[in-house]
Amino acid sequence: MNLKLLKDKCYEGTSDYGTYYLYNVEDDSVEKSFFAPVEIHQQIVQHKLKAGDEFILSKVAGQNGKRIVGQLIFELPQKPVISQLLPQPTNGNGKTGDGLKDVMKQCLKDAVEITKAVDGIPFQNEDVRAISSCLFIARTRTN
Repeated sequence: MNLKLLKDKCYEGTSDYGTYYLYNVEDDSVEKSFFAPVEIHQQIVQHKLKAGDEFILSKVAGQNGKRIVGQLIFELPQKPVISQLLPQPTNGNGKTGDGLKDVMKQCLKDAVEITKAVDGIPFQNEDVRAISSCLFIARTRTN
């Protein structure tokens, strides 16, 4: 099951059965309460999971002597590595095949021209950055 934490911390308490760790989680868009065993609680704390973070619990058969018992396995979902999401250079000069670098250069040049064309307004570097960013977004939008 894929679980998402809804709060930063669990409710920790004691009962006749010992210490318990009660987490508010979401599973398939349904809010649930999860009493985590000590091992799972330690994994959540060790990985510093907070509200909104997700983890995977699976139950596998284990053996304790002659007895077959269920064992919970804690996993973190695989997140794509940032470098895999970024366009990779296609040749030795650092240019990418997507042309975004060239589009950004042109947007920056156009922003500088725009600020020079308007007399009487003292544009700052921040203004040039904002104008070039707007141009870049408008020119690269796919819809």
